[in-house]
Amino acid sequence: MHWYYTEGELTLKVDGEEHRFSLQELISSSSVFKERRKKVRTVFLISLLLTGALQVYGLTLEPLVVPSGMSTFFQVQVYVALISVPLLISGIISFLAYLLLRISNKEVRTMDSILKEHLS
Repeated sequence: MHWYYTEGELTLKVDGEEHRFSLQELISSSSVFKERRKKVRTVFLISLLLTGALQVYGLTLEPLVVPSGMSTFFQVQVYVALISVPLLISGIISFLAYLLLRISNKEVRTMDSILKEHLS
């Protein structure tokens, strides 16, 4: 496997086959990845704040009353659930947002598969 860079193109020669990749598109695809990660983080934070606010609002409508006869373990589980449910819902929403935003560049995918195949 040999590679060289000329006139804005990265060329890989593998087993007599020559594959050319535009450096500009490779760079732009990496910036797209960074933007996608930033958007997913934003979606996670917004959905976490929204679900947390809705849960707090719901608790003000009908306060959480843990009966005193219940075990301490169960009481701890109730309060842990109050924290973990908004995190879980936000995680699911941000995962769905990640799937919607995931658009991979064909050139980058091709080059990545060639490199993985011949470097491993």
